[in-house]
Amino acid sequence: MNGGAVSFARLKKVILVTMQFSRLHYTVTVGRGKKKDTKRILAGVSGRCLPGQLLAVMGPTGSGKTSLINALAGRLPRGGSLEGSVLVNGAPRGRGFRAITAYVLQDDVLFSNLTVRETFRFAANIRLPTSINADTRMQLVEDVISELALGKAADTFIGSPWERGVSGGERKRVNIGVELLSNPSLIFLDEPTSGLDAFQAQNVMEALWTLAGNGRTVVTTIHQPRSSIFQMFDQLLLLSEGRIMYSGEAAKAVAYFSAAGFKCPEQFNPGDFFMDVTSMDYRTPESEAATRRRIGLLSDLYERSNVETEPAAVVIAETSRQDMETANKDQQFANHLAREFSLLFGRAWRQASRNKMLVIVTLAQTLLIGLVLAWLYSGMSKSYAGIQDESGILFFVAIFTAMGSMFGSLTTFGLERGIVNRERTNKAYRVLPYFLARFICDVPLRVGQGLLFGCILYWIVGLNPSAKAFFMFCFLVICEGLTGQGLGTALSAACKDEKVALAVAPVITTMLMLFGGFYANTATIPAVLRWIRYISHLYWAYMGLAVNDFRGRDGWACPPAVLELTPDCTISGDDILNQLGFGGNHIWEAFVGLLGLTFGFNALGYVFLRLSKPKFLPLAQTAVPSKKSA
Repeated sequence: MNGGAVSFARLKKVILVTMQFSRLHYTVTVGRGKKKDTKRILAGVSGRCLPGQLLAVMGPTGSGKTSLINALAGRLPRGGSLEGSVLVNGAPRGRGFRAITAYVLQDDVLFSNLTVRETFRFAANIRLPTSINADTRMQLVEDVISELALGKAADTFIGSPWERGVSGGERKRVNIGVELLSNPSLIFLDEPTSGLDAFQAQNVMEALWTLAGNGRTVVTTIHQPRSSIFQMFDQLLLLSEGRIMYSGEAAKAVAYFSAAGFKCPEQFNPGDFFMDVTSMDYRTPESEAATRRRIGLLSDLYERSNVETEPAAVVIAETSRQDMETANKDQQFANHLAREFSLLFGRAWRQASRNKMLVIVTLAQTLLIGLVLAWLYSGMSKSYAGIQDESGILFFVAIFTAMGSMFGSLTTFGLERGIVNRERTNKAYRVLPYFLARFICDVPLRVGQGLLFGCILYWIVGLNPSAKAFFMFCFLVICEGLTGQGLGTALSAACKDEKVALAVAPVITTMLMLFGGFYANTATIPAVLRWIRYISHLYWAYMGLAVNDFRGRDGWACPPAVLELTPDCTISGDDILNQLGFGGNHIWEAFVGLLGLTFGFNALGYVFLRLSKPKFLPLAQTAVPSKKSA
């Protein structure tokens, strides 16, 4: 680490943030039905975070570390109860709190096909107001790259579990840098060293220590730090079973425990020692009882010492109060809609166009299915059985197109959900430009897939030999692909869990397939259910493909029983359409139906995405903390 300061002087100044929290009680309901019970996560936790300092929240697994920083950041998921007091510069959190706050999640959610520098440039452009010129933004990006020691990885792709990219430590630092580019005054981090080796963890924590030294307030959870990392902590808050074991200067923690009768051995990592002392041992009933008594003793000791020794009062400068009031008034999107769309489209296009694996798999799948179908149905005869073959392959084309585009959209959107939720929570952009940008970037793949499928299948199988009919076939396949993509997006936006969406999608597709006009003639469907066909893209696609293929053609043989009586009997394409229930339909109706459903499904997806914005548990504000509880 170079230890230099990022040149945020070009931007608005950092607000010196003092956060005081008092008597935070957080409970959740666990179990189902008659087995429901209330579980306590936080039990009256109090403390403070000061500007220019690094506060480490430590504790064994299940101690409430993540719940505490989520409560402080206002990001606890709904479904529980939170009570207490959280003050920022002497006042309750206001509308502008998130504008001055950064939250780095434990999971590294980044676009895999963007480089580190491109990721930072997007973050700077989308989060910083247009009043800041482009040169300043790009210089700020380079400063952050240098500050986080990412120079060698700046032009490396982020990567994914399937594609090589930056290392785990570099990903963590990129996550920090993305949030840092919004020039936050208060930074929360959840287990920033999780999954890293000792050297990478040291680099990440050095970056946080430097940020705190530049005037920011940094709060991080950490499970079991090495001794060199522990020495970077200014303040330590040690939790166990949702209760405070220690809160105060990290350098004084060893002496505090020694005075309580728990002496840390010489040359022993304090972080390891604190975990040993505060962890529950569930191996036997005796060990569980013993460790529970020890934790109770430490909790009672802290509460007594906190009452007897009044902490120094926190002095908050009037300028800090005024800066916070200004932030509460100024909360708004950094860019206008057109610029948001331009930035989001650029990112989406890079991500999609560089995803060679998706393109190769999609086109290879289309090529394989097209060749197999061409082989099976090549040289269809004009016999009566050939009518069934020809109508059957048209419906299979509709099924393959609908399923392929829908599942492609389901998986792609699911991968982006975490990133979009984080950016929306940070008020980086509106939903509409993101949605439009993503839809437009998916269109080329659908067009290419439709044209490839048509070129392989159409002429070999021997469908309507008209050139106009061929292009209509391709356009219908493309339109249905866009409709299926819209349905997949709507399902993915409606289902928060990708596995749920993947389970629901086949059920809905099967229902729409039943009303597609192949398995049940539209004239025989009960009137009370007949309307369902109009929301089935399979119906509109099959109807359009059938009209395009059969209308105006003739020469199919009549059924064998009829041929015995009338050898010259033939069936026209219009007769076949009448049998299918499409006699009165026109091809333009299919295009209108598909385009209408494309708009409708995407509109539903947009609405579901807007409604699925992360919602957090409100704080039931209690009395302002006294000096003793500050």
